[in-house]
Amino acid sequence: MASFYNVARANVNSSPVTVLTSDADSTIVLSILVANNIGSSAVDCTVSMNTGATINNYLGYTIPVPADSNVDFIANKYILPSGKSIRVTSSTSGQLDVAISYVVV
Repeated sequence: MASFYNVARANVNSSPVTVLTSDADSTIVLSILVANNIGSSAVDCTVSMNTGATINNYLGYTIPVPADSNVDFIANKYILPSGKSIRVTSSTSGQLDVAISYVVV
């Protein structure tokens, strides 16, 4: 039986923040939604898949998130292997919120 989850992190910093770490090889990320909670300007966002602090690959690199808007970083599903994590970085601290929806089968 599949189990569905959501995890959120408010006010992403300019240093990498781990939002989700997989503990199963069957973790399927359905959505990585990043919202700009400040209405004054766009903010760049980087989303990466990591092993500890080591970046394995980027899911998005300095993607602009418009003011008062959001960007979904996953166009399709993404398999997150066990022990890997998703980390998010903002070009300006405190202006981005991130929500991840995933399923473990």
